[in-house]
Amino acid sequence: MNPAPAVQLTGVSKSYALPDAEPIQVLSGVDFTIESGEKASLIGPSGTGKSTLLALIAGLLEPDSGIVEIDGTPLTSRSEHERAGVRARTIGIALQSDNLIPFLSARENVELALGFGGEVARRRAPAAARELLEQFGVGHRADHLPRHLSGGEAQRVALAVATANHPAVLLADEVVGQLDAETAEHVIDTVLAVDVAVLYVTHDAALADRVSTRYEITDHQVRLR
Repeated sequence: MNPAPAVQLTGVSKSYALPDAEPIQVLSGVDFTIESGEKASLIGPSGTGKSTLLALIAGLLEPDSGIVEIDGTPLTSRSEHERAGVRARTIGIALQSDNLIPFLSARENVELALGFGGEVARRRAPAAARELLEQFGVGHRADHLPRHLSGGEAQRVALAVATANHPAVLLADEVVGQLDAETAEHVIDTVLAVDVAVLYVTHDAALADRVSTRYEITDHQVRLR
């Protein structure tokens, strides 16, 4: 039996209401699938709905209509608390900023995301967190607070946090925008090596072309490039 898709959107529409004006339609009747373990990129001009799409997949927003499913579990028509539970178990998210708990060190942020499953897990968490940070090239910053990290370092810590619990899908929104080209390539290499489905948003066509599944948003639709 084939596994359920990591992400499946069926007929999803989303608009934003404006005072004394017609709503702004962002997405309309979107059908969109990412299979288990598939790596995909998303590109498109600013304001076309890329971040909205990620927020819908993550359950941070509810669609006006349609169905969102993550790893076979529907998010639609669930309470905010229920969506948060699905998100914690199955979705890793790294946004453009404000990803980290400010009073915890980089290592402690990752440890928290690992989710302690008993005494053994608690003992292993510090070493596992440091290993993840090393993978993203910020192991030397493990004991630093987020405010002491550069923007690029904070983004790499955020990716370690997002992948810590082996989610069904990793959503990354412009997470290499503050990095130099060489470091960005290294971070994308690391993200693509993670054994989960990945959808990453970028404005950089070269980075988007690192994967064979490439999407863009045009005319309120998500289409293959």
